[in-house]
Amino acid sequence: MRALFGLMFSCALVACSDSPKPLNDISKTIDDINWQLKPKYNGEVPNNQSVNSYRVAITGNSHVAGLGVEINKVITQLTPQKQTVSETIGSGFLDDSIRSSSATQALENGNWTHLILQGQKYSQSHKTTYSTTAAEKWIANAKELNVMPILFPEHPQRGDTTEAQYVYGLHSNIVAKQASCLAPVGLVWDSVLQLMPNLRLHASDGNHAAPLGKYLTALVFAEVITGQRVDSVILTPVNGVRADEQLLMAQVVSEVIYQLPPCPFSESSKN
Repeated sequence: MRALFGLMFSCALVACSDSPKPLNDISKTIDDINWQLKPKYNGEVPNNQSVNSYRVAITGNSHVAGLGVEINKVITQLTPQKQTVSETIGSGFLDDSIRSSSATQALENGNWTHLILQGQKYSQSHKTTYSTTAAEKWIANAKELNVMPILFPEHPQRGDTTEAQYVYGLHSNIVAKQASCLAPVGLVWDSVLQLMPNLRLHASDGNHAAPLGKYLTALVFAEVITGQRVDSVILTPVNGVRADEQLLMAQVVSEVIYQLPPCPFSESSKN
């Protein structure tokens, strides 16, 4: 009976036929099954805001290009006594990068303090539901390594007044399944554009961030990573914005984060 069960299980994995599948095809089938399995445990989010130096890993698609450099600049202004390093370890959507051995090994071997996760698939028409398992697995893997995970719900496309809230809500559902920090990037963009609609946050395609938009996103992550308000320091001036506008951007970031605390830290981790 045991031998028969083993044969049936093997057939279920590799679809028994007259010609057995090559070993590499079997391995790929098993890998596909494994990455779709949801994490077994939901551990607490490590609080690494007060570490002596910051090592930030990033995985995502074109929306994270150049973001690490901007985050480093802002964190240096918030905590000049600390060293900050940011590096992209995975590319594409999260269900692509979770299956990349180079990306997952980079997470395991990098001694990171934080992990930014961008690239959860979502339907712009709101009619299609995509799996969030990859995001949940990235988060669980990070927490097992004592890395503080931060979900990145990207900013809305130009002119879309509902996308930011929708994407933030989708990522909130992920946090409900697997505890993680959640950066309110899109909601900050909405608030800033309501106050200063003439700011050029979007690139010409209306989808990606212009340099000023990338800076605004970096302000959000710098505050989430360090726990320090970005409106509490005098920030280095940036191109494309007046000093009073830059200050207002920082104030919006800190106010939105105050209203929507990004990280579900336990009381013991706050002390």
